[in-house]
Amino acid sequence: MPRRTRPTREEQNALRRAFYERIGRGDMTIPEAMKAMREMTGLTQAEFAAHRGVSRRVIQDIERGTGNPTVESLNSVAKLFGLQVGFVPIRRNEAAPPTSG
Repeated sequence: MPRRTRPTREEQNALRRAFYERIGRGDMTIPEAMKAMREMTGLTQAEFAAHRGVSRRVIQDIERGTGNPTVESLNSVAKLFGLQVGFVPIRRNEAAPPTSG
């Protein structure tokens, strides 16, 4: 399979802005985020995996939504983008009830 054409600097910046906006809104699944991060770099799954120190299978399974990656694997990939795995609220259509405190 031929290597993907890497995005231009302008395309990378646009992809990066859209990525961080969606992440900030909590509007992105892990498979979507993994694919978006890889596409920003213009790398194949195998190249991206080698660059991040995980197997190609880990990247492939995460992008398909069939993987069960370790926190360590996710952090290895996310670190490049200034992110780490953490507890985040589950998105719901209704507003969260106020907390007492």
